[in-house]
Amino acid sequence: MNRPELRRQLQALASRYPGAHPYTLALRFQAQTGRVLTGQQVKQLLAEPGNHRKQPAKQ
Repeated sequence: MNRPELRRQLQALASRYPGAHPYTLALRFQAQTGRVLTGQQVKQLLAEPGNHRKQPAKQ
């Protein structure tokens, strides 16, 4: 799984569980995919600049 795909899946999880702690998201991700991530890794991936849908388009 490449990094953008990983970030996309984590963003989808975070939007399904707003306010969830990164460790909780990591556990949910592991349950769904079998891939182990730490809460710190989840936090870093979600903080990376990328295709954030919530950002307004630049004019």
